[in-house]
Amino acid sequence: MRRSTIIAVLLLFTSPVLVSSQNKQLSPQARKLSDSLAGLKAKPDDPTVQEEYLNTFPHDYGSFLSLFGQDQELADGFDFIIALPSLAKDHEAETGRLLVQLSKDAHKEADAPTYLQVAMANYAAQYTKTFANLLRQLPPGKHLNLITFLADVENHRVYSQYQQIIDHLRGIGQSGLAKEFEIARAKRLQRPRG
Repeated sequence: MRRSTIIAVLLLFTSPVLVSSQNKQLSPQARKLSDSLAGLKAKPDDPTVQEEYLNTFPHDYGSFLSLFGQDQELADGFDFIIALPSLAKDHEAETGRLLVQLSKDAHKEADAPTYLQVAMANYAAQYTKTFANLLRQLPPGKHLNLITFLADVENHRVYSQYQQIIDHLRGIGQSGLAKEFEIARAKRLQRPRG
């Protein structure tokens, strides 16, 4: 009985220390986003929870990299990023604005930027009209960077979303924009792999 009392006292005094050190591991922004993702996983179809997640997610590429970049708090960010396109079902415009805002400054790198590229391509292929409207609102340099970012893959033969974007752009009368995507792909295919 005495041994169990000692264990209970040790747990009582060490538990706050463990909890406190766990909270110090993540910045307030990283903790808030982690909590928001947990809420989204618990209630994936709740539009209010979805909206909170969109509002909590970083809204510029610098902040995105400060959380998800290599050796950062939420390095890799797969679970956080890959959830974004699914939110478009209830929040099409908001999700598109967020993805375009992040992707307009993005450059191909491993991990988080690659997941962002996949999320942006999936969104653009499915919600092409909204994507096209958002893309046209960007300044020319950012517009071009976003298309170049989406085109920057090793193997376009297995990148069906990119061709879907082109086909859907043509389908909604955006042949000029579709041509920009084709040109970006052709330039990428001319570059050596790696």
